[in-house]
Amino acid sequence: MSDVAVAAVPGSASLHPGYQPAGADVVLDARDLTKHYPVSLGFMKPKALVRALDGVSFSLQMGKPLAVVGESGCGKSTLARQITMIETPTSGHLHLTGVDVAHADAATKKRLRQEVQMVFQNPFGSLNPRKKIGQALEEPLVINTTLSKADREDKSRAMMARVGLRPEHHQRYPHMFSGGQRQRVAIARALMLQPKIVVADEPVSALDVSIQAQVLNLLMDLQEETQVAYVFISHNLAVVELIADEVLVMYLGKVVEQASKRELFALPRHPYTRALLASTPRIDKAERQTRQVLSGELPSPLNPPSGCAVHKRCPHAVARCQVDVPLLRRPADGKTIGLVACHLA
Repeated sequence: MSDVAVAAVPGSASLHPGYQPAGADVVLDARDLTKHYPVSLGFMKPKALVRALDGVSFSLQMGKPLAVVGESGCGKSTLARQITMIETPTSGHLHLTGVDVAHADAATKKRLRQEVQMVFQNPFGSLNPRKKIGQALEEPLVINTTLSKADREDKSRAMMARVGLRPEHHQRYPHMFSGGQRQRVAIARALMLQPKIVVADEPVSALDVSIQAQVLNLLMDLQEETQVAYVFISHNLAVVELIADEVLVMYLGKVVEQASKRELFALPRHPYTRALLASTPRIDKAERQTRQVLSGELPSPLNPPSGCAVHKRCPHAVARCQVDVPLLRRPADGKTIGLVACHLA
């Protein structure tokens, strides 16, 4: 992530100074990704623009878990919809296995959707209540492969065993399972096509704490076994600390800090990141972060503040923060290799 690397990339001047060219093991590469939604403010009034994503850049390596954290409304789920090709970005580039899906045609997107699957927050809402579990697991194979019915059933039963479900569950309906079992079904369905990326949007937040640990252990075991890359979206930093290798901290559609898990939890550089870590409950007194509270509410995306988006809530803000938008770059003190968007970092 040096300046030399940036200069070596044609057209990279518009990217943030932490840009690093995608390597051979990068399965997903997003550059200056934006998603804007026009919103009507009423009769005879001009439409406003919600900048749900505003210049997000990151890379995802094969077999690695990337966590995306932030408050509600920061753009986490919008980012998930771009990665899974549910929506098309307003601008920017999103390369999946070398293909820019942000500008791809419908046939290319249909082919590439097999490479990216999603696990939703509510497993009961993501499963068809009229279909048995075996049918739900076989459906991706029916749509995307030419396997025979017997082969599809064999694959679905094998996947059920991998996620800890018993053979008799194959002929049961979703309402006959517990929340943890339903999430296991959802994970099994996401892996049926052997994707390169799984986007997990708050996959354990609706589960009991004891079940959360079981599902997280299952996700980590499956990742080690299949080498699938995770984009793990969560607001629970305790969960992120367990499963992630790298963390993106988002605020109002922008990435304000990007670092490895070890570095982020040991030395958070952005005031917003420190506030998030301080809000995480800790049993061990030595592990508790110094309490840092951000005043006020998350600004409206219809009317974001000028300069640094966090400056109205930040206890350290100076006059420059109100005018200049901080770039996502490596701090000049040389203490970390992560990226932070803060003038005072």
